[in-house]
Amino acid sequence: MRRWYLIFMLILPAILVAQHPITIDGNFSDWTGIAVSKIDSANDEHDTDWFGDGFAEPFPRKYSDIDILEVKFAHDRENLYGYCKARGVIGRTSRAVDGHKSGRFYFIITIDVDNNDVTGYPLQEGNYFPNSTGYDMNMEVEFYDGEVNTGHYINHEFLTEEELEQGRVDLENHIIRMKPGTYEHYLQYVVFPDTSYVYVSDRGDPVPGGIIEGAVSEDGHEAEMKAPMWGFFWDENGNPIVALGDTIDISFSLEGSGELSESAVEMGYTGDKSVWGSDTAEPIEAYYLADLWTNVSEPKATPVSNDLFHPNYPNPFNGETTLCYSLQQKQKVQLAIHNMLGQEVSRLIDTVQPAGTHRLSWNPNEIEHLSSGIYFAILNGEKFRLIQQLLYLK
Repeated sequence: MRRWYLIFMLILPAILVAQHPITIDGNFSDWTGIAVSKIDSANDEHDTDWFGDGFAEPFPRKYSDIDILEVKFAHDRENLYGYCKARGVIGRTSRAVDGHKSGRFYFIITIDVDNNDVTGYPLQEGNYFPNSTGYDMNMEVEFYDGEVNTGHYINHEFLTEEELEQGRVDLENHIIRMKPGTYEHYLQYVVFPDTSYVYVSDRGDPVPGGIIEGAVSEDGHEAEMKAPMWGFFWDENGNPIVALGDTIDISFSLEGSGELSESAVEMGYTGDKSVWGSDTAEPIEAYYLADLWTNVSEPKATPVSNDLFHPNYPNPFNGETTLCYSLQQKQKVQLAIHNMLGQEVSRLIDTVQPAGTHRLSWNPNEIEHLSSGIYFAILNGEKFRLIQQLLYLK
């Protein structure tokens, strides 16, 4: 056990500085340790007209390139990262140079940035399935005519053309207002490093130099995307739309015009007719953009308090560990365990307690599927927030 403790103490500083060292380079080994994911069934791709045509559910479509198998999501201090694995080749489109119609393909990450189902729009309005609601903005990559076309943001906060025009005025000041929207009204734009932006439309000219980055694996089955948080801009009060400490919902979709799809081949088409298809994974809900870098590595930001959070024992541990803290006065206390993504995995106490020393035990073996690794015991009182680092070894 002592050997594991020494190794942990040596690697801890690097872990705290770089929680998600994702590089957008088409090499996907850095996604191996990312635990926030959804598995999607194979062969569930569908048409993209079902909701607009008044049907309750979509019709099946054979289109392996847009058939999602798995999605993952991660973040660091400045960026959001998305990963997608498909049964076919992500981004594959027909090309005009081959005598075909210029095809389109979209890697879409739609986000409920304010954790509010009233703002934004429901996915089914865009003919995505399964449906969920409250999606405000996209980070997205478009492939067109055989190559990457744009990496862009989309804002869905408009119900009418008048609101859309006001949105253009707001965007000149980098303002986004969280309001109800519809899929039909949106602003789509590429953002550049100097905070300038340019509006783009589907099938437009390629726009290089934007801050959203994407890459596809050599075999085409995996794709990754990075979008800086600041590219979502700010609200009317100057607060960032997406920032550490926020809770968001994330939906992944692949969509394409399908001139080269299996359905198109079965219909006898030769790359000159579109057979649109789409696939959407179940959303990743209540993803917390944990500020572990600040809260853990810079405890001086925590208000000074005479209340104490004593080191847990044993630590590291492979069974039960004891948490001990001392309160100077009667107050409401919350003690919870969080994983390295900031997600709460166990709530130990949430009640009023008297002054004095208190002890609680936590046994991660009692929680199904909890893996070995670093966890954080976060103690919140009325005037303090204290954190202990825990190392659980199965």
